[in-house]
Amino acid sequence: MLISLILIVGGILMIVYTKPVVDFTGRFDFAERWFLSGGTYTFVKLMGLAISILSFMWLTGGLQAFLQATLGPMIPGV
Repeated sequence: MLISLILIVGGILMIVYTKPVVDFTGRFDFAERWFLSGGTYTFVKLMGLAISILSFMWLTGGLQAFLQATLGPMIPGV
């Protein structure tokens, strides 16, 4: 529970403080190609959003239900 709350806050902080994150990590060439100009900033914001949403789903049990419904039939014995 604590880990998911920390990840939710971390994802939100990635969205709010995108510039310091990009300054720390540097630019990603693949993001610049996919999202064109400013692609690294867009990528960091999308990653922060994905981390926050997936962490909230994990906190509420929705992630486990989603994975069981989608990947469960492919993994025998689960």
